[in-house]
Amino acid sequence: MSDFIDETYKRVEEIIVFKKMNISSFEEKISVSNNSIGTAIRRKASFKSNVLNKILNSFPDINPTWLLTGRGSMFVKNVTNNSINEPKEAYLKTSNTKKELIELLIEDDEVKKVLFEEVKEFLKRNI
Repeated sequence: MSDFIDETYKRVEEIIVFKKMNISSFEEKISVSNNSIGTAIRRKASFKSNVLNKILNSFPDINPTWLLTGRGSMFVKNVTNNSINEPKEAYLKTSNTKKELIELLIEDDEVKKVLFEEVKEFLKRNI
């Protein structure tokens, strides 16, 4: 039998304190219902995988291994302020690729027509 004790609630509480948030704002940030995180922390309960995934998606600088096991550091290396440190060249290359794809798409009359209709419908719904 395993001696594993799930103490993710402690690490979630550490994240909240480190990020200078309160439980309510943390719950809002990760899109979970009110009091769900606070209740789990008070009860020293484990979190379901969907909640842990929401935490990791909302805070990409948090080390998944640390969150799940407590091993390693709280933060992933090469990530700061919730954004990945991406070399400028990679960003520019991606940006140029996107421009090229858009140019190719708008050369096609069928694609232009579909895009036009989609934009028109979007504007109707959002104006």
